[in-house]
Amino acid sequence: MAITNSIEEERMNEIYKITSLLIQTQSDDFNEIISIACGFLQMETGIIAKIENQDYQVLDFHSTNKALQLKNQVFDLQDTFCEITLSENKVFDIDDAETSHLKGHPCYSKFHTRSYIGVPILSEGKKFGTLNFSSSYANPKSFNQADRDFVQYLGQWISNYLDKRSFEKQIAEKNEQLLKLNQELANNNENLYKIMQEKDQLSQILLHDLKSPLSNIKMLSFLFEEMVTNSETEELFGIFNKSMQDVFHLISQMETLNSMENNPVKPYVEELELNTFIKDVVGNFLKSADEKQIILNYEPLASPLTIKTDGNLLTRIINNLLSNAIKFSAFNKQVFITIQNQENQISVSIRDEGPGIYPQEMDKLFKRFTLLSNKPTNNESSSGLGLYIVKELVEKLSGTINVISTPGQGSIFRVNLPLTLVVD
Repeated sequence: MAITNSIEEERMNEIYKITSLLIQTQSDDFNEIISIACGFLQMETGIIAKIENQDYQVLDFHSTNKALQLKNQVFDLQDTFCEITLSENKVFDIDDAETSHLKGHPCYSKFHTRSYIGVPILSEGKKFGTLNFSSSYANPKSFNQADRDFVQYLGQWISNYLDKRSFEKQIAEKNEQLLKLNQELANNNENLYKIMQEKDQLSQILLHDLKSPLSNIKMLSFLFEEMVTNSETEELFGIFNKSMQDVFHLISQMETLNSMENNPVKPYVEELELNTFIKDVVGNFLKSADEKQIILNYEPLASPLTIKTDGNLLTRIINNLLSNAIKFSAFNKQVFITIQNQENQISVSIRDEGPGIYPQEMDKLFKRFTLLSNKPTNNESSSGLGLYIVKELVEKLSGTINVISTPGQGSIFRVNLPLTLVVD
């Protein structure tokens, strides 16, 4: 009984050693693990083999026979008992091939392998090879279930280890690809930034160079105005002046866009008497409204109200909204401008009797260079920038803008602003 206990204790120590090694192993050198396992199983040689097609390649091994040099050697799978192990797909063992039906197998006849125990090992769910132990002598004891469980456990650990190594390699490759992509992205961003800078500079130069000759043409138009002698030339001169206005309006919009994108706008807070301020802005559109027989109805607050905001930005906002209301309204319509004082904020509403906005186009409304299906009613130009600029400027004033529109009945644009703008 004492001898049996001593053997079991020794086997438990071997298992403990292997378990400790399995926990600590950080490389693909399994020699020490295989060595301890050979002692545990009382086998001469232990092998971890990789199998591709019919090639059996020794990846790592340990043997008490020091003359054996098996590492990296390749054999024919059919000459090994591992062929049976893989076909059965479970632990396979032979106590003594010499006295079994496998006596004629090449593994015994060629390599004189008499005892064997092996298990398939997997990598990423696919058969990778085998873990096997063999001897040139018969197993001094018959393989029992504990031996089979041990080999199964050890084979499972190696399979898990191979998976871990494979995943680590894949992660390392993905990280390397990600680093390259990040570097490419950084380079592309840098190039894009340079291109954007060049584009902005070119745009500013073009706008500046356009304004100078156009201003000269505009000055000359005043001289030629005296030469208008009949209705035909008057009509042509009117078309000319209108085209000039459209070009200057587009240049102004582009300058505003460039300014917003390249020079962050910091509002200048000043005190404004709102009724008078809006009245002056509306007055600038009386002529263009009269050309289409459009009536501008301005409804001020019942009493004066002073607010603190940026007058320049607010002027641009109202200008763009009024310009659109007149541009998209048919002849002989009306535009209504009203102000409301609502606790800590004011709202300026501009309502037209134009064609309205289709529901499916509402989400495009404040995007730049977006042209909707409705067109100006008197061949006016439209850049698709006006409402984009309005929204950007309203946000600079800590405000909001909302739209109510019914196709065929017109639209209401309402700008909501704080009574006092706070600038950080």
